[in-house]
Amino acid sequence: MTPRPVAQRERTVEMAHAFLAEVRRDLGKAVAAGCDLPPRLRSVHLRAGHATPEYRTLAIPTTPGNEGPSPDILSSMIARYAELHPPCCMMLALDGLSEGPSGTPRPILIAEARDAVGTRLFWMQGFGAVDGKIEWEPPIGGGWQDPADQELILDLAFAQEPAPAPLPRAARATTEAHLVG
Repeated sequence: MTPRPVAQRERTVEMAHAFLAEVRRDLGKAVAAGCDLPPRLRSVHLRAGHATPEYRTLAIPTTPGNEGPSPDILSSMIARYAELHPPCCMMLALDGLSEGPSGTPRPILIAEARDAVGTRLFWMQGFGAVDGKIEWEPPIGGGWQDPADQELILDLAFAQEPAPAPLPRAARATTEAHLVG
């Protein structure tokens, strides 16, 4: 039985809220411990004969300099994973750097949620570490937003065509984005 799009969207939003709360809590613990938090991917799978879905949460590895892969490489990595383990929903959270109001770099939490019936959402929220604790700014745009025609990192995981082959290491090195992991 396939969920109705409206019911699935509501369920995706609920799961995205819960996932975001976990990531924010874990990010707070990491900051207090002086550590970095790698990007996180949560994949949700329906299991035949079970009333509840299966959740898989994966940490995405970063390089020793704490730089994560570029959005294109991250998107193709996630899409290849989704080909092996087809999800009904995926959520991604990572922290990066953005330009603050004064033009200086500031950390920002970015989250995405995507499901098989077409729900596409993103969240962005600036934060700062003060005395080992996180001070959150209000979410940009008020919270979860529809990206309209903007491409999400998770979109490729729900595309109908196979994911592109990974880039060779030399090409990856020149396309890396500066994400804080």
